[in-house]
Amino acid sequence: MIKKFIVLAAAAALSACVTTSDTFNEQNKIGTVYRGSISVPHGEILLPPGDWTVVGKSITKNNSSQPFGDVALAKIDEQNNLDGIAMYSTALETSMRYYFYASDYCDPEAETLYYEENSSNEGGLQQCFFIEDWSLNVGPSATDHVKQAEAYFTKHNIKKPSTMVFSNYRISRRNKLLIAQYGFDYRQPVGDVIPGFTPMEKFVYDRNFGNELWKSNLETVISWTRENEQAITDAFLN
Repeated sequence: MIKKFIVLAAAAALSACVTTSDTFNEQNKIGTVYRGSISVPHGEILLPPGDWTVVGKSITKNNSSQPFGDVALAKIDEQNNLDGIAMYSTALETSMRYYFYASDYCDPEAETLYYEENSSNEGGLQQCFFIEDWSLNVGPSATDHVKQAEAYFTKHNIKKPSTMVFSNYRISRRNKLLIAQYGFDYRQPVGDVIPGFTPMEKFVYDRNFGNELWKSNLETVISWTRENEQAITDAFLN
């Protein structure tokens, strides 16, 4: 479900790794509920409207043993339906800089519905996003926090749609790096896909996407993704 990315970085100090990892685990216990935003070691991660429950977490390391915190959160309605998914991966340390390698994370593929990207040629801010319709089937190659989320859904009898439209952000500046992914159930009635959100300017999608309901909800997701890019970037970096 999550695109694989590799970060080349120097080895992290062991003492810092233990401290940041322990803090990450303590703040992201399964069942913890967040609203509005999540604090990470070096910034804030904004969440769409609603209550978001931690359903999966893991710590992975790059090829230089630098730790990254991975979290999956779920928005669940009163009928036990999965309304949305939020996932993120962020460096738990800021000992290295990430701007030095060019990202192809947002390069469009055949299934990409929409994308935008912006990079600095002087090693500053790099940001991009893309939107795709992803299956929620979890296979054996899924990451640990995604497998944990699937186990949580099974245990609590949470009903999932077959796919969701995901907004995927990649943000980096100097020694900070975040990949954040927000999944929306586009099969819901108009107005329910992102409750409380009214686009400042309605985005018009110029290709086919299912029926008129699905297309209208996709347009809302694209509008939300574009309009919130700067807020999500600023919350994390500043």
